[in-house]
Amino acid sequence: MSTDTEYRQVESTEDSYTILKALLDAGDGFVSGSFLGDQLGISRPAIHGKLDKLREQGFEFEAIRNKGYRLTKEPDVLHPSLVRYYTQQAGASTEVLYYPVIDSTNSEAERQLSFERKSPFAITSSCQTKGRGRLGRDWHSASASNLYLSLVFEPNIPPQQLQHFTLWAGIHICRALQSFVPSAPLKIKWPNDLHCDGRKFAGMLTEAKMDADSIRSIIFGIGLNLNSNPANYPIEIRGLATSLYAVHGNELPLNQVAAKVIAAIETAYNCAMGGDTSEDIVDAWTPLSALNGKPVTALMNGQEVSGIASGIDESGALILTAADGTVQKVRAGDVTLKK
Repeated sequence: MSTDTEYRQVESTEDSYTILKALLDAGDGFVSGSFLGDQLGISRPAIHGKLDKLREQGFEFEAIRNKGYRLTKEPDVLHPSLVRYYTQQAGASTEVLYYPVIDSTNSEAERQLSFERKSPFAITSSCQTKGRGRLGRDWHSASASNLYLSLVFEPNIPPQQLQHFTLWAGIHICRALQSFVPSAPLKIKWPNDLHCDGRKFAGMLTEAKMDADSIRSIIFGIGLNLNSNPANYPIEIRGLATSLYAVHGNELPLNQVAAKVIAAIETAYNCAMGGDTSEDIVDAWTPLSALNGKPVTALMNGQEVSGIASGIDESGALILTAADGTVQKVRAGDVTLKK
């Protein structure tokens, strides 16, 4: 699909996807060249050419005579065929579009909606030139080692039915990421930042388009510091931000993480739409909260409110208890931890 920007989508070709699926399905086993040739309808020598192209993209293979090929290394950047494979493995139904460089995944999502692309779909990129966060802030998005991702849904329901969506997204994304870094204490800073040991490693941005009294479309964006080195971050955020690589000590499989995050956002959307009522939002949020029991200041409608954070209520509002015992509920605003 063409746009009037210079950004170009890189698609998953059927040949590369077929080869990679066969090799990934085989795990540590080998796949014969004749099998791959039969799958693609080409000769065995032609398979060599296909594999050479994949090598140029960062894949590595082991080849043993009379046994075939085995995948030994995946690229350490996003690859459309890998995201496609792992997204399907994760049980997600979202179509994923990949751009090596984009201004903002949320902005491209808006453009694709204007072209009437059917939702749900996702925009992924290895670099954003104009990444944005909440309240008009910039999001540092230069590293291809990180994940920049937006998902689009068209619910056409009253706004109150989706009031918990961003909170559910934080919960399910945090749980999905925890499986990759089981020893790291991943937490959510209300309402839409992910933290570890007091430093931010991800930010979420939800943007909705309204018609009269219903939500026409919702774009959920996330910037996730995955394998980048915080020592290379801009100096103004170096002491505030971290990455999962920094807290884990090892690089994480970027394409697998992307797929798990996409599946988690799908699950969160279904929860918010009422598809899963087996879990209470307050109970799900409490063990993941980065603020519980801590002194915070919230900026609401230009006014500062301070108190001890004590979780959220059923509406998703942050509960603050002031020094005099009065309770305030913050329904929207910017929250900072007191030093």
